[in-house]
Order: sequence, then structure tokens, then C-alpha cells
Amino acid sequence: MSTIGTVEDELAATLSAVAERTRVDDAVAGRIRRHFPALHAALATRGASSADLAELVTTAVVAANGLSLDLKVHGEQRAANTTRTASRFALGAACYADRYAGNLAGLRDEVPALRDLGVSVLHVQSPFGRREDGTVDLRRGDPGLGSIDRLSDLAGDLRLSGISLAVDVPTSDDLSMLIDDLLFLAGRGVEVFLLSDRAAVDIAAAVLAIGAPGVDVLPASPGSAPLWQALATGDAAPVQRAIERRDSSTDVAAVRDADAVIWETDAAALTARYTDESSFGRGLATDGGVAGTTASLAGVEAGDPLGEARVALAHALVLSVPGLPMLWLGDEVGQLNDPTFRDDPERRDDARWTHRGQKPRDRYAQKTDAATSAGRIHRDLTKLIAVRHTTPEFDGADLIGFGVPVPSVVGYQRPGDGSVVLVLANVADEPAHIPAVTLSGFDSTALDLVESVEADMSEGLTLPACGFRWLRVSPVA
Repeated sequence: MSTIGTVEDELAATLSAVAERTRVDDAVAGRIRRHFPALHAALATRGASSADLAELVTTAVVAANGLSLDLKVHGEQRAANTTRTASRFALGAACYADRYAGNLAGLRDEVPALRDLGVSVLHVQSPFGRREDGTVDLRRGDPGLGSIDRLSDLAGDLRLSGISLAVDVPTSDDLSMLIDDLLFLAGRGVEVFLLSDRAAVDIAAAVLAIGAPGVDVLPASPGSAPLWQALATGDAAPVQRAIERRDSSTDVAAVRDADAVIWETDAAALTARYTDESSFGRGLATDGGVAGTTASLAGVEAGDPLGEARVALAHALVLSVPGLPMLWLGDEVGQLNDPTFRDDPERRDDARWTHRGQKPRDRYAQKTDAATSAGRIHRDLTKLIAVRHTTPEFDGADLIGFGVPVPSVVGYQRPGDGSVVLVLANVADEPAHIPAVTLSGFDSTALDLVESVEADMSEGLTLPACGFRWLRVSPVA
């Protein structure tokens, strides 16, 4: 049972306790009052005490008082945009600094290309050093990548280009130390934190809203296994359930992650589908899952005729569901598995390095050549990103499932202000027909947003193998 009193009593006591220890100006006091109920509720579920509450708020206020003027101004501007990571203009991109650009300084040279792609959040994977016991030290940079000052420099360059720096944060048993470290990094320009500990997200988000306005704390990706299971089996049910759970979601939506795809069920059978040379997938088995780049798992490496379509389909789902869509840099040109990790004694036993290859410069050189796989994939994904920007229904976090009586078809609606976008996707290797009666709740004429053409639904719709549609529809009154 919680030892915290009522919100009203605790707010008054906390304001008094904080004022005794540090300066509280009007702006900070206003943020405390605004975000205190959320912090109170989050701490109450952990059985925290009044002293814990006062300590966290004090820590936040001290950090707020220490922010540089440019971070204060920029943070207040970001805080005024409450939909900053739930907007159709929000787009994340992830990479390892050393694999993609050599180090943190090298990433600064990639900023123009990131801006051209439409990236608003750059997730730099694990840029931190480690202590002697092997735990991550969030206050020290990885010596091979650059110092915390280098990370701050990168954050500044990104910020000037309208891009926020994101880092992933490991689980910690010491909540106070975790919060201290997040505030420390926010003071050096990090604007998005991805936490694998979902129980700590609400607490950290409320504390940082007080101490570092405009900084986001988001749950990390729940994993991409349902997508890859559906593509392997042609059964849309796993991904349909996963997508419907994303209604009101604010976490990351990703086609794949830095780690392997870990199956939720039927691990051996599903792994076999991606490691059997007779299938379209090209991956490496891991404990309970499979490793591989998006393109290799989708069939591009194997030369499967549907490989590129699967890549587009996977991203069409991620770019149209609630949450922050996160691309893995290299996927936009169809990066393939890297077998050379076997030559590295420190990495050869970890199959995940097969999808953590160096930046595929040869494929980037082909990104404007539609005669190449890299060029076609780049064309398709950048078109989806551009269409997403022009689709206000993709703002926010509302999603409504749409049942389709075809086992291979995923369906859901993204409601807007007086309009609806219906997303339909066929995960099977053969065409799928959606009967007219299923679509009878909408006018028979819809607008295909990706192709910019009208779609006649009076006799149903046929989706090609591994095909999808983003349809602006009008519900029948």
C-alpha cells in the first residue's frame, strides 16, 4: 500500500520542501503543479514515500535551474508541441555510431542526409561506456565513439537541423540514480530517452517534464516478432493483435530492432522458415529467435520476387500505426546481412552482428537508380514517408481495428477530423480478395493515398501478394 498522501496534501508539502533547498521560479512552479498528479500516481503504485516524492521533484528543479539558456528556450518550444512524437511528421532513425559513421563526430556529417530523409529523431544505439562491473555508465561516453562532450556536440548539430537526439537506457534497480542520469544527459542536449523498463517510464516522464521540459521518455519497441511471424506463415492474426494493442500507444514502432527477432511462440518452426535455404528468408538462428536485416529476412538477399514488396509492406504498417516509427538506417536502401562479423573474434559468436553491418555505401550510391534493388526500395520508402506527411489521420494515437474475413489480411482504421484512413495489408504470397460486404460501411469510392488514384470498392478489393493500401474512406451515414 502506498505511503503517499493525497495529491493536494503532497503538492503543498513538496513545494514547501523544494523551496527550502533550491530556487523555484514561477515557470518551474507551474510545471510542478501541472505534472505533479502524474508523478504522484506513478510513485503511488510503487509504494513510495512522501520523502521519495519530494526528493525527485527537488532533483528535477535543481536540474532545471542548471539548464543552459538555449536548452531552456528550445525545451519550452518543444513542450508547447504536445504531439511532437505522435505527429505524422515524427520519424525516428536508429544506428550504431561506429558501424554507420565511424564515431559520434562522423555522425555529425550525416545530418544533411538525415534531414533529407525526413528524420526527426536520431537514435544512437548504446553510445556509453561501461564500468568495471560491466554495467552501463550513462555519464561516460564509449571511448571508441567519443566523450559525453562529443555526444553533446552531436545533439547541438541535430537540434539546429530540427532533429532530436535519442538514446536507449537500460533497466536500473536504482530509480533515483536513473533519474539523475537522465537529467544529466538532458542537460547535455539529449531530447528522447527510450526505456526498456516500462514501469519507470511514467515516473521518468513526469520528473523530466518538470526538470527538462520538452524532453520525451518513451517505452522502447515491444518487438517485431508478430510482423515476421505473419510474413513467414501468411497468417495475419499475430500482427493484427499486436497492431490493435497499439491504440493510444506512444512507444516506438519498428520493423526490426538492434537485437534479434525473438519469437513469442513456435520458435523452432519460425526460425527454420528464415534459415532454411529453400525459403525466402535469409537469417541466422539465435536463442529463441532469428537475426537478419529487414531486406535479408524479407527475401531480397535470396532474390525472391516478393522481397522488395515485403520490405515496403513492413514499413507501410510501421508508418501508419500510432507511436514513433523507427527506421534502421540502411533499411531504406535494402541493406543485406553482413557475414564478415565472423572474422571478428569479439563478435563472431553473436549472430546479431549479421544485421549490424557497416554503412552499405555501395547501396547508398544506388539509391536514385530505380534499376537497382536499393533504388527501388529507397523510392518506395521515401514515398511512404512523404505520403505520411500529407495524411493528418496519422496524427495522434487513435486506432480502430477493422475485421477482414480473409486470414492473410490485416485491417485497421486511423480516424481523423471528419475523415478515416483504412489500412489494409496482405501478408500472404498470393493475392487476397476482400469482399464488397466487408467494405459496405464505407462509400464505394475511396482515395488510394499512395498511388493518388480513386479506388472503386463496389465489388470488393483485391490486394496483390504482400501488397497494401492506404485508403481515405467515407463512412456511410
